This record gives sequence, structure tokens and C-alpha cells, in this order.
Amino acid sequence: MPQTVALLKELGRLGLLERLDDQTREQGVLNHQILIDLVRDKEYERVQGIGDDFIPDINLYNAVGAIYPLLDEDQKVNALDAHLNQLDGVNNRYITLNHTPFIREPLLLADITIARPLYWPGLNDEKSLWDGKESFAELEREIMVENGLFNPNKVKSDFLVAYALMRRDLTSFGEDYVKAANPQFLDRVIKGIVDLRFKGTKDEQKINEGRARLYELLPQAVHDRIEPLRQETARNYVEASRA
Repeated sequence: MPQTVALLKELGRLGLLERLDDQTREQGVLNHQILIDLVRDKEYERVQGIGDDFIPDINLYNAVGAIYPLLDEDQKVNALDAHLNQLDGVNNRYITLNHTPFIREPLLLADITIARPLYWPGLNDEKSLWDGKESFAELEREIMVENGLFNPNKVKSDFLVAYALMRRDLTSFGEDYVKAANPQFLDRVIKGIVDLRFKGTKDEQKINEGRARLYELLPQAVHDRIEPLRQETARNYVEASRA
């Protein structure tokens, strides 16, 4: 049990696959069911003064998130169900204030939002990070580290900050961020964005409009990844529907 507690603490603190060393990755995957069960079964006391909400164990969410990309599809469904088991008992307003804004992993937060669109926290809070910054280099020095990831002490949700930085309607730093970003993390950011836009969508007009919207919003440097990922999302959705 002490080893599990230490593993949970480390995974939750780091919160992303790219921050894990090989041993922590291996132990996280090996103990994935224990971590998922902890999310599902943790009992919280409601906190007086904040309605039906509770103070969530953010480290627990992010411990599962850190290994989420390594799980197979059935394991991901199990992990997603565990999170929804907690969140579905909370008012949507509190979820978007106290829970989902702190989930770091793009694929986990995207899957939660696809299952429950009202749980999406939005991107407005992230703008405070670059308000007053005259260049991306200035922002990079403040919130990023050498391997192209964000400093977890500066950023609450790596996915939300990356997504907001890439949107032309929120910042002019998108192209520079893409050049600086960790490639593996950036791949999952783009996949999360594409999944949010297209998963379950079959209407060709909506697909065309969604593709055009992402071309409008996202940096030119990632445009060639959007359609292949959309097609992959469509194939996976069909396969999952048949299962």
C-alpha cells in the first residue's frame, strides 16, 4: 500500500505521460486498475458553502490521466466511467470550476467532454497567462521547460493551455508554440481537439464546417494532421459502435 500511495502521488504530481520516467510508466500501467478503482470508489464529504460539490483529489484524476494514453480501449472506457461516476453527482457549474479545469491529459479531458459536453471548462481562464506578454519567447520563458512541456507549477491543465495558445481567436502565439511544443504531447492535443469536434459526427455538412473552422482557428503548421485524425476518429467510432 505505501508503494501505491507513493506511485499515486508521483503520477498525480506529474500528470502527463511525457513527464514520467520508464519505471513510473511501467508501474502506472501495471497498477492501472487500482488507480481507476481509487477514482471510482473514493468517498468525499460534501463541503458546506459550495452546494453539492466536494474538494476533489486532483492528483487522483491526473494519476490516471498520466497513463491514460497507454491504456487499451476497454481500459480507457473503464477509466472514463470511473471519472463520470464521481462527476455525475455534481452540479455542472462546480465541475467546470473545481474539477475539469485541472485535468492535464488531452485525451482524458476530451473523452470526458465528449461523454458529457457540459463538463467542458472552456478556455477563458488560460488567457491570463499571456496577458501583457509581447512575444511568445517571453511567455515560453515563464511557463515552459526545456523539453517543450509546460511547467506544471505554472499551468493547471496542459491541454487547456495548449489548445488556447493554438487558437487564433485567443492569441497570436500559435505558430510559435507549435514549433516549441513537445511533439508527442502536441500530437495528443491535436487529437483531443479533433475528437471534440468530430467524434460521432456523420453529417457531411457538419464535417466540412468543422474542418473549415479548425483550419480557421489552428496554426497552419498543424492543418495537415486534422483530416487524417478525423478519419481515424470516424473509423474508431464505427468500430466501437459495432462492438
